[in-house]
Amino acid sequence: MGTICPECANESTRARLRKPQFFQGKSVTAWILVVTVIVSAIAMVFRPLQGALLYAPVLSASQPWRLLSVVLVHGGILHLALNMLTLYIVGTPVERALGAWRYLVLYASSAIGGSLFVLLWSFVDSGSFVTANVGASGALFGLFAAIFVLQKSSGADTRAISVLLIINLAYGFIVSGVSWQAHLGGMITGALVSWMLIRLARPVPGKTYRAQTRNSVLASVGVFVALIALNYLLYFALIGF
Repeated sequence: MGTICPECANESTRARLRKPQFFQGKSVTAWILVVTVIVSAIAMVFRPLQGALLYAPVLSASQPWRLLSVVLVHGGILHLALNMLTLYIVGTPVERALGAWRYLVLYASSAIGGSLFVLLWSFVDSGSFVTANVGASGALFGLFAAIFVLQKSSGADTRAISVLLIINLAYGFIVSGVSWQAHLGGMITGALVSWMLIRLARPVPGKTYRAQTRNSVLASVGVFVALIALNYLLYFALIGF
């Protein structure tokens, strides 16, 4: 994982962001990891909880929280362990580069974007409309994409992370039972959102830090509104409403 660089952002951008402290009350990555492990473990024993949090496109309109809650449940201990290890390795430097709240926006929007691509695929494969999906892979692919964007924006060599992304995407296409749609959707969403957040964090002559932060917050809210609107648009287009 030598391609993961906690100092990917340029100096002027990094000066505006604070370094998280893992497991000391300030790391979003730590909180996501702990909550996910606890909820997933409970859901493995208490199956109704898994049923309430997993994502299936058929439930997109009536229970939209599933677009995001899917990251909290997993298909087994190995699935959970691999995803949480990836979250720790990839999420920690990305959070350090973006800052806590921007990182949370990235993680959540990538998860939703991954779910939306699963919904979108229902136009091609009607069976996927009622297929259950679990796991945080969509959000994690968003973090991988953010590393690419961070390195690209700083002029760093992106060949290694590009190869890593291609290998992981290919794995989803080759191995059955893996939601490559969520991987692809999370990656695309993560790339776009991280690019937006990095761009809005850069100092602009004549604009104060507070004004730029306000713009970043408003843009982030706009992203979530757009994603939810897209969810309903795709759903009702799919059922021919």
